Amino acid sequence: MDNLLAEDGEVLAGVESKTWAQLSMFEHVERGLRRNPHGPAVVCLMEQSISIQNLLCSKNQSRAQPASGIKEIHPRSSAIEGNSTSFTLTYTQLHHTALRIATGLLAVGVQPNTTMIMLIPNGAEYAILLWTCILLRITYVNLDPSLLDMSSSAALKQMLQMARPQLVVAPDTCSGKMIDIAISELGLPQPVRICLSDSVLSSTGWKSFVAVAAHANSQRLLEDESLGLAARHHNPNRINSIMFTSGTSGMPKGCPQTVAAMSYALHSQEWLIDPDSGAAKYALMQAHNSRGIAPAQTLQTWRAGGAVVFTGQSFSVPDAIKAIDLVGASFLVLTPPMVHEFAIELAKISLDLSCVRRIQIGGDAVTKEVLIKCAALFPQAQVCVNQGMTEGPGVFTWPFLGTRPETTPFIGGQICPVGVVAPGAKIRLQSIAHEGIVRISELRELHISCPSIIKSYLGGRSADMFYNDTEGGWFNTRDMAMIDENGLVFIMGRRKDMIQRAGVMIAPAIIESCISTLIRSQAIVVPVPHPVLGAQPIAVVESFTNVSVEQVKQHVCTAIGDEYALGGVVCLKQLGLARFPVNATHKIIKSELQEAVLKYWK
Repeated sequence: MDNLLAEDGEVLAGVESKTWAQLSMFEHVERGLRRNPHGPAVVCLMEQSISIQNLLCSKNQSRAQPASGIKEIHPRSSAIEGNSTSFTLTYTQLHHTALRIATGLLAVGVQPNTTMIMLIPNGAEYAILLWTCILLRITYVNLDPSLLDMSSSAALKQMLQMARPQLVVAPDTCSGKMIDIAISELGLPQPVRICLSDSVLSSTGWKSFVAVAAHANSQRLLEDESLGLAARHHNPNRINSIMFTSGTSGMPKGCPQTVAAMSYALHSQEWLIDPDSGAAKYALMQAHNSRGIAPAQTLQTWRAGGAVVFTGQSFSVPDAIKAIDLVGASFLVLTPPMVHEFAIELAKISLDLSCVRRIQIGGDAVTKEVLIKCAALFPQAQVCVNQGMTEGPGVFTWPFLGTRPETTPFIGGQICPVGVVAPGAKIRLQSIAHEGIVRISELRELHISCPSIIKSYLGGRSADMFYNDTEGGWFNTRDMAMIDENGLVFIMGRRKDMIQRAGVMIAPAIIESCISTLIRSQAIVVPVPHPVLGAQPIAVVESFTNVSVEQVKQHVCTAIGDEYALGGVVCLKQLGLARFPVNATHKIIKSELQEAVLKYWK
């Protein structure tokens, strides 16, 4: 760790390190192709469309292996009732199919270095299109298919206006009508329009996935070397992708990430999904492809020569259990609420978990109780905390893969670190009052300078979150964090979620961890206004089955001090809720919970 020093020689909470050489996107995934050409690159555990079978079985597909296609899988345990099916693509099949699609796209007028919007579900078609984008250096913009609903027409128009795509992919022509209407009303140039369904009328102007591949059959198929040579050309400043934030803090913001930025992230995160540990073998990818984590994890898995396992369109503990049982999922991404749900579900069944080699926990501040519980549930897996942002992953690395979770340093005895600053990245902890960089172990706002971080949001939105100084370009995460003398960084939560009581800042995560240790289940703390103190923390628990309000309040004061004293404790039933509200990435939506608490507290 290279520490920045103040003029008086005191160590400040600014950290930086070194970096690696950059590669093109194709050079990254080509590593997996070369490492494991006949091994699985994509495994889908949900029903696949007939069109994907038609694509793989269409004529002149002789260059690829015969498609693995759909096969029946027998469950290993009673966790899954009945037999299931899987759909598998090997690396060779994926690459050759993407070559056909790329050639077909060129034949219908799509040019390299243009922009494509995808509004499609997870599955084989998504994987093929992502690989195709890499071959043609097309900027991919992945959006939630729900934007094709009539109620989302305004949001869809906004996305189209910002991205101005030359290529659009939708599930079918019916949902694609919303694209047609929006393009017409905006007066945008007509893009090439492709749908996954085979049922396409020529009068609609849309082309099917299979029809695009057929254009390659009617042309002289470009040699692998020709497309591959162009794909290996490294243009670090090209926009590789535009992903949108979840929008929990307002309207989703577009994050244009360059090839250099994603290349850095893939280098920085190679410790996470690697072939040597076995983590990459069957890496479960549950987030929908419109979420920033999805393409990043997909590319990371392919770089390691592993299989990306799809189970559906969102995070789901039952689907994760299915993936463990049916294919031996080796890598999982969990949020703290999912860890608690796993504990409940695994108590009901007998399931061999030895296949799980590594688990990433993230999404919210991770507590000691969650880390230790996860390690106990998966005793043969390495459990790590990994902080990621749509604005740029790979800022931190986890230094405790080879150690027991109980030995991890915890701030306040409760909160896990997110790791140490990755080579090439820098952080600083900035006083909210703009008093400059602060001393180690003080809770302040986290600012990041990293090759993976975007320079601005699409359209210049929230420009105040980005700035430049003599140290380079910086991004204000609006997370509150601290750093210890060993360079470990602790993110305590969003600035907007901090509780200011009588002028003292309280991190809800510390109280949440303390309560969870007592009740062995999820607890969330939100602020409510107080006429004298300004605000006070209120805890929300699932139920009072094994504990009383007074027991919870007393435990907090005894364990972590009177300065964290609760103003009250309520359960979900009292708020009229059946479960904690979560978003598409399974993060708890604290704003909704706070609204329910305020309504109840009046």
